[in-house]
Amino acid sequence: MKTVNLEQAQVSYNQGLAHLKSGNLDEVIECFREALLLNPNFAEVHNTIGLIQFQIEKYENAIQLFDNALAMNTNFAEAYNNRGLARSKICHKSELSKVIEDYTKAIALNPNLLQAYLNRADTYKNLTGDNPAAILDYSQVISLDPNCLSAYINRANIYFLSGELEKSLFDLEKALSLDADCAEAYCGRGTVRFHLGNIEGAKKDLFKAFGLYEVRGNMIYCAFTRSLIMELFRDHEVYKDLFGVESRIVKSKK
Repeated sequence: MKTVNLEQAQVSYNQGLAHLKSGNLDEVIECFREALLLNPNFAEVHNTIGLIQFQIEKYENAIQLFDNALAMNTNFAEAYNNRGLARSKICHKSELSKVIEDYTKAIALNPNLLQAYLNRADTYKNLTGDNPAAILDYSQVISLDPNCLSAYINRANIYFLSGELEKSLFDLEKALSLDADCAEAYCGRGTVRFHLGNIEGAKKDLFKAFGLYEVRGNMIYCAFTRSLIMELFRDHEVYKDLFGVESRIVKSKK
């Protein structure tokens, strides 16, 4: 294939990415079509179209496109990661090993691919229940990006469930140093503080989380935090405080 065609294919692909950022899908399609006419084995185009299919929840189409990309470039770490993520959305639990294999292959090809570690950790934590493996991956994410908020929160959750309360508290404190308005971290720290005997600190954190969830309009987590407060604090004064907060919220919306 002529070098000029490959260069022009790259130009068309780059133009398509620019249109994708601006949301002009008709131009994206035209640019990617031209790129593939000039270079039918352009793996990055197939990978990017796969990501678009993933975003609209057409996971089987996405997997096929990631397969195409990998057939054209067997060393395409991002495509392995993306295929693993798409597979995780539709596969049976018995097939989760294929998901992990994809993430592992991505990491082998690119040991600095943070998203692959994060996705594999989430799979271990949420789908296979392999918490020790999840902790190792979250720790690797943190070593690659010390400001990755979700890694601290998820690792803290695992530490809490395994009874390692001080480690959990440390991670939640770190999360709050990164985002002082992180409702999830306040909720987690409040729970940990309660189990460590810091009752006033726990109450303060949980009420803070409740308020932040309400500001976000996240009523599901508001209800969860409310039920957690009611469960942990079987105290009339705490109930009065909670009802007072709820009353102020209602009045502020009138």
